[in-house]
Amino acid sequence: MEVEIENFIPLMKPSKGFSELKKTVIDQGICSGCSNCAAFCERIIINEDGIPELEKDCNLEIGAVKCSTEGTCYDCCPMVSYSKQDLEQDTFGSVREDEDLGFYQKLLAVRSKKKEILERAQDGGAVTAILAAALKSGLIGGAIVANRMDNWKTEAQIARTPEELMSASGTKYTRTPTAMKFGKMIREIRNLALVGTGCQIAGARRAMHSILKDVVEKTKESERPLDLTLIGLFCFENFPYPCISKALEREFGVNLEDIVKTDITKGKFIITKKDGEELSVSVKKFNECVPESCNLCIDFTAEFSDLTAGSIGTETGWSTVIVRSEKGMKLVEKALELGYIETKDEVDVSQIKKNVSLKKKKREATAESRNKEGKYVPEYK
Repeated sequence: MEVEIENFIPLMKPSKGFSELKKTVIDQGICSGCSNCAAFCERIIINEDGIPELEKDCNLEIGAVKCSTEGTCYDCCPMVSYSKQDLEQDTFGSVREDEDLGFYQKLLAVRSKKKEILERAQDGGAVTAILAAALKSGLIGGAIVANRMDNWKTEAQIARTPEELMSASGTKYTRTPTAMKFGKMIREIRNLALVGTGCQIAGARRAMHSILKDVVEKTKESERPLDLTLIGLFCFENFPYPCISKALEREFGVNLEDIVKTDITKGKFIITKKDGEELSVSVKKFNECVPESCNLCIDFTAEFSDLTAGSIGTETGWSTVIVRSEKGMKLVEKALELGYIETKDEVDVSQIKKNVSLKKKKREATAESRNKEGKYVPEYK
């Protein structure tokens, strides 16, 4: 008796790719400008407004069926739905006990012991000092940071020495596509650090567990394996340069070139001029410049970083540092060993949680409004 055997090839589910990313995120007005999509796809560029555009046809539009899982760009976007719990488990090997702060090992107040860093720092100079020690000791070979030009426009910079790092110290409140250099520089510097906001860190971490996963596995036995470090920054909101530059000049009546420092604290946007004069106005004056992505974000503490730093929760002149991973702990320990920082355990967690709560309330209101209008709202369960 002859048995008929049916041979078949299972249908492969095509990746979503840039077209779906554009429809779901970009056209919906919720792109965070993190630039991770452009970091890992040479066909994507970031325009002057910080929004990704296709420079060449997407691979999926010219015959390809698969591109990473759902598309290189889609797989590392922090503004599409993904499981925070799964990403946390993959990153730290455990899940959070504190819903507001995320997974962490230790909370510290940190201040640089280097005078030259403190003179240029926003608060305690923690990030600059910790990275400077890491560069000096060889724990990292380079750090991607945001550097400010005279007109307060920012650009991504690769710092390979503590001296190069110094020029990028201080907080900037404008979007900087630092993550875009992340994908390109790992070919040159395998032990690379990235400093970024919550969306940039989440996108980079998603990339490390999707796009870069095979790369990491393939290089484990090589002489130069990938060793990537993510440094997060507290972030309530971040402004696109075209809008905030005009708003600053309008509200303060100054030229951008006359501003040497900016700060946002206790509901005030504060600037310091070259002549030392300090001016402040309500931060609400700049609501027109707040992107919708910031209103949907609940990641105040850059939860997927190796360590996070910010000014909330510590006294003036110090920085709060949330140490999340063993890698983050090694950075702090090395900075202590080399005399770059001093630490203490005095952190007011309630102040951090207050800002997290405010972001969650803003997220809820924005999500409710978008749902009523039938717009896309990413979920992070």
